[in-house]
Amino acid sequence: MRIPKLQSNQYSWFIRPFLWLLAKQQNKILKPAQILGRRPKLFTATLLLYKTINRKTSPIEPYIHALMSVRVAQLNQCEFTIEHDSKILRSLKNRLDKDKLMDWKNCSDFKPKECAVLAYTDAVTDTGQHVTDRHVDQLRCYYNDDEIVELTTIISFQNMTTKFNTAFDMCRQTR
Repeated sequence: MRIPKLQSNQYSWFIRPFLWLLAKQQNKILKPAQILGRRPKLFTATLLLYKTINRKTSPIEPYIHALMSVRVAQLNQCEFTIEHDSKILRSLKNRLDKDKLMDWKNCSDFKPKECAVLAYTDAVTDTGQHVTDRHVDQLRCYYNDDEIVELTTIISFQNMTTKFNTAFDMCRQTR
């Protein structure tokens, strides 16, 4: 890890309960949260966005959300997020694992809707690609414009968090 975490008493008083709660919910200390906790306003803004994206009333199915999250983590080589979100993915769809997702274009296990989402995820995440009208048109077969905005926000948030983890060398961290 390139930036050290603080001692518990060095975090802002209103960040400490969030770190405790996150550790309790995940059954482990989340080092990305500890590092982000050094900057309370950034931590709070990120947590609010995370909670909004992961709300129960989201129009994006949890499986599609997890599928996009794991794919972004794979493209950004963030093992921490791959492992964390792959557990969610497996719990939602027993037929799919992260290894099939690595080569999704050549895997017949994916439905057309999933392929449209994965193609869009790849185009948003991979800086060597560009989102095209075709990507959006394929998504429109399954999602309305507001839902496409939501999909894009999820992908963008995952890119931010996996890039954050990679920058501070936390991607191999599991404890």
